[in-house]
Amino acid sequence: MVEVPLFPLKLVLFNRSLFELEIFEPRYLKMVSQALANDTGFGVVYLASGSEVYKIDDDPIELAKIGTLSSIKHSEVIDEARILIVIEGGAKFRVHSTWIEEDHLNMGLVDFLRDDAKLPLRTKDEELAQLFDQLNEFRSTEGHPKMTLEIDNASALSFRLAEMLPMAMEFRQTLLELDHPYRRLDRIQRWVQTEKRRD
Repeated sequence: MVEVPLFPLKLVLFNRSLFELEIFEPRYLKMVSQALANDTGFGVVYLASGSEVYKIDDDPIELAKIGTLSSIKHSEVIDEARILIVIEGGAKFRVHSTWIEEDHLNMGLVDFLRDDAKLPLRTKDEELAQLFDQLNEFRSTEGHPKMTLEIDNASALSFRLAEMLPMAMEFRQTLLELDHPYRRLDRIQRWVQTEKRRD
């Protein structure tokens, strides 16, 4: 197990997902500076309850047990008190224990989980692959760059759909915690069918 700085957020970061963050709290400015200097990452964990921003009289926060190691792909100093970063999701980890440093930075003792097996798409996944293409095309008309998807990779498809579809964060966390791409795709397929019935 290893010690990892934790960034609790009201979001779920998946493998190879990109996300832009504006950093302004001193504890996270220090964390990001150290990560850039040492070419290391930090853990993104879903914040189940509590505030993202530290306040002295806040109740304790509640973190998910499974998170994602992130790496900084781009950084840009806005001013002396703010920095903009783009992070990319990497390996998943399980949080065994947490503590808070003097500067209020959350730390965790974690062990890293195995990557998904690289499995091909099943025949029944073809509808989800078509849905990905449709969502990708729509995003491009909204000004977003098109996502690339490794051909015939069930894990990649499951993560990209979990990122793109308008799901509740709690359900995204459930998908993150699943340890097999086919199980993840099956859950996504059921979610899609439920949403269609609502329409």
